[in-house]
Amino acid sequence: MKRSTLIFSFLLIPVDMAMIILAFILSYKFRLYFEIVPALYIEPFKEYIKFVFLTLPGWLIVFALSGLYSISERTRPLQQFGKIFVASTAAIAIVMAWIFLSRTFFFSRLIIAFSWILSIITVAAGRYLMRNIEIFCYRFGIGIHRVIVLSGGGSAKLIVAEIRRNQKLGYRLVKIINAEAIDKLTQILKRNPADEMIIANATLGEKQIFKVLEFCRHNHLGFKMTPNAFLLQSSHVDIQQLAGMPILEFKRTPLDGWGKIIKRLVDLLGSLILLIIFSPVIVIVAILVKLTSRGPIFFCQERVGLEKNFIFYKFRTMREDAWKEHSKLMKKHGLMFKLKKDPRLSPVGGFLRRTSLDELPQFWNVLRGNMSLIGPRPPMPEEVAHYNNFQKKRLGVKPGITGLWQVSGRSDLSFDEWVRLDAYYIENWSLWLDFQIILKTAWVVIKGRGAY
Repeated sequence: MKRSTLIFSFLLIPVDMAMIILAFILSYKFRLYFEIVPALYIEPFKEYIKFVFLTLPGWLIVFALSGLYSISERTRPLQQFGKIFVASTAAIAIVMAWIFLSRTFFFSRLIIAFSWILSIITVAAGRYLMRNIEIFCYRFGIGIHRVIVLSGGGSAKLIVAEIRRNQKLGYRLVKIINAEAIDKLTQILKRNPADEMIIANATLGEKQIFKVLEFCRHNHLGFKMTPNAFLLQSSHVDIQQLAGMPILEFKRTPLDGWGKIIKRLVDLLGSLILLIIFSPVIVIVAILVKLTSRGPIFFCQERVGLEKNFIFYKFRTMREDAWKEHSKLMKKHGLMFKLKKDPRLSPVGGFLRRTSLDELPQFWNVLRGNMSLIGPRPPMPEEVAHYNNFQKKRLGVKPGITGLWQVSGRSDLSFDEWVRLDAYYIENWSLWLDFQIILKTAWVVIKGRGAY
């Protein structure tokens, strides 16, 4: 790893800190100068800034967990902005929780809103500035990675063309070699000093790959290679040791390990905040359900979860005895069916389903840990009894209130399409993917597409 790369990566920490502080200062000033809504009380600036400094470690931890300080990963501007958006949103949610739990009352809601928006803008601006400084340094050879490419096949041509075309990558191509030159690497490196070697030959034998890898280790060169077909299909790989031997662990999902912890924290904060926000709506819907049909307010049913079954909550949208007809309809319409004109609906049931208001009690399932905000739809035990091995793959994570199935057609999709979308989500989970699903869910709910 070049020293300049480490320096620029390290400098992101103080730059982010400065940008977060700037966002909070601007938010405070905006609240004072733009008196949109009168504030009952705002803490003196000196006390306010102390609180901001106390929250900074939390921001940096969230940023680190979101991959914003990854040294090896070079993300595109839009991807980085997405990570900044997600990380800043998570950090401001933690600040809000702290304010709520510590009963700190000096913040107006406008200051929090301003801080959230401005932190995204200032952090993105700070990183954009740092990235352009780094690219500017490339012109003078500072931070440039000198690369030797071991070519073979069409992939090598694409890599070489991209290195030559895109100067923002910070690569300088010093030599292109083929497999026959592996035995002459020592002489080649002496004549062409380099920092990295890239193997762009997916057909290269295992012995040859190890020979190049050992050469790179002995000469302190970075080593990269294009994957073969097997590794390309196995994107979640960890290297461990067993009996002193290295072994590869192929993870089934990024939700193993830290991903699981981060997702649970997001679920806890998100469900708590949403329950508070929607509490008036929940009360109104409960009254409507009770007044318009006989039976309980909530529909409670056993569903299959990640490790054990749980009781699933919704507002009741059907007649009290609707469950008696389910087995017969499942035989006729298949697993996990939904009917556009379901004869079992209550007077307000159709409206609640079209607006997705019947789903609101599921935030309680999320808070309890039975469900996640985003994931596969929770099936009933009698449905799971008919699953084949591939379909059981959707049971590998916690079920969710919404998911890829929700934003890709909802009830208009076939069950096989649901399973494929769930499998994709499990294998490719990220906070950025969750954020996109949340945005798309809001749009789908507003349009009412596939909701019945």
